[in-house]
Amino acid sequence: MKKLRWKFIGFASLSVTVLLVLILGTINLVNFGLVASKADQITQAIADRGGSFHEGEEPNFNPPSQESYPGQVTPQGGEESRPARPDDILSRDMVESMRYYTVKFDASGNPSIIDERISFLDATSRLNIASEAYKSGHNVGWKNTYYRFRVASTSGQETMVIVVDASRELSPSYNVLNASLAGGAAGILVSFLVLIPLSKILVKPTEESIRKQKRFVSDASHELKTPLTIISANNEINEAIYGENEQSKTITRQVKLLNSMVAELNALAKMDEGSEKMPTSDFDLADILADLIPPFETKFKAKGINLTTDIDENIPFHGSEKLCRTLFANILENAYKYGLTEASFSCKKENGRITIKLKNDAEDIPDGDLDRVFERFYRSDAARASQNDGSGLGLAMVKEIVLAHKGRCFAYGKDGKFNIKITF
Repeated sequence: MKKLRWKFIGFASLSVTVLLVLILGTINLVNFGLVASKADQITQAIADRGGSFHEGEEPNFNPPSQESYPGQVTPQGGEESRPARPDDILSRDMVESMRYYTVKFDASGNPSIIDERISFLDATSRLNIASEAYKSGHNVGWKNTYYRFRVASTSGQETMVIVVDASRELSPSYNVLNASLAGGAAGILVSFLVLIPLSKILVKPTEESIRKQKRFVSDASHELKTPLTIISANNEINEAIYGENEQSKTITRQVKLLNSMVAELNALAKMDEGSEKMPTSDFDLADILADLIPPFETKFKAKGINLTTDIDENIPFHGSEKLCRTLFANILENAYKYGLTEASFSCKKENGRITIKLKNDAEDIPDGDLDRVFERFYRSDAARASQNDGSGLGLAMVKEIVLAHKGRCFAYGKDGKFNIKITF
């Protein structure tokens, strides 16, 4: 349940983070985009006038929605009417406060400053910024964070680079950006702190449901023992009186299957509840396999399955020897039940990790992830259609044992073969 809580907190925090990033990111992108658009309009207006606003020249302001306007006052006092131009967006104050300079490059790439209305950049810095913009291959862009440039062609083979200082316009945008970063970080932190107590409330119903489920499994495994014992005893009495027959053999086989299922359920319930501390010790996995493999080789051979093994000689391990024996027995038993003609088993220690692999051919094995086989009571359609008895708990027990030893297990299909991989 603790893992479930932290998963909930993690996913919820991630959702809040993504939402804040999208909202604040959009706001800042639009904000900086507006500044860039305004700077591009200014550079375009300067480019349209040959790279310079001449002294005394005053472009008029008119809403862009109007196609033309009358009323521009000429030096002679008259009026003229003309189509709206890009520089119509400029006001007198904007022109007077503009900080820009223009550099012209001839056909050989030699620069020369043709207009400069910026005082805090020396000539070398101006030429360096303009040269970088000229060589960038872009028509518009940013240089040194605060300088917006435009590369425009002139008559002949000359090229103009207009550079506008947008630091004054960008300052509020950076203030919004810093506020967004601080506000976003605070929002994520607050949501995380709120989610910690909230997760306890939200997970409580799930925790109660899982607790009841575990309790039911534990109670059922205990309650089934008595009727199974009575059935087995009565069946033995009937066999003693009337002799063994097909029906009594079936009862014996099914009682044995149910007893095995009850034992596995009881073991899983104990592992779930943590009612018994897992006894651990240092031992050699190769020694366990040396005891288990020979009997299984005989069983595999009798069924016509060729079992090949590859086991290192020395595989020291710390954990529960009893549970490890159960783990190996269950995966080998699974391969024996559902294998067709061949199976391979390996247990190797490589790069400080222990890797266990089991592969066998079987019917109707699809390629891809098959981790569902580790779910309790799960049996595939092919397994249910087969003549093999099973409860669907063997591989579930394998997974619990692996997790109890801080390991990982995977099941997958490849080329019509069922694969189990376990790492410690």
